[in-house]
Amino acid sequence: MNSIHFRQLRDPKLINGTSFFNDLIYATPNEMKYLLGEPTFEQNDGKGKVNMEWLLEMEDGNVITIYDYKEHKPLHPNGQVEWHIGGNFRFDTHLAKQLLSEELQLAHDEMMRDLK
Repeated sequence: MNSIHFRQLRDPKLINGTSFFNDLIYATPNEMKYLLGEPTFEQNDGKGKVNMEWLLEMEDGNVITIYDYKEHKPLHPNGQVEWHIGGNFRFDTHLAKQLLSEELQLAHDEMMRDLK
């Protein structure tokens, strides 16, 4: 399943100036990859501040980033992670959180049907 609300960006210059507005989402790396594809940046060794990060454009053209922050350990593919949502505006990060939560629930339901 790919997200219907976001598309990946590859140019980090497009996300300059984004900030964290206290919007978080909880999911496993596998769930995030299922929904958003492979991270834009991934160095899952726990040595840096971020192991995985997606640079995304929303349907309205605004950009957001989704990343783990200071986990200080490699992320287990099926381990629950606190993902930070960054953006240029609080409205964008809040909307992204809402849309991602809905898509994660749909993806979870879809995966559970596939297991039956």
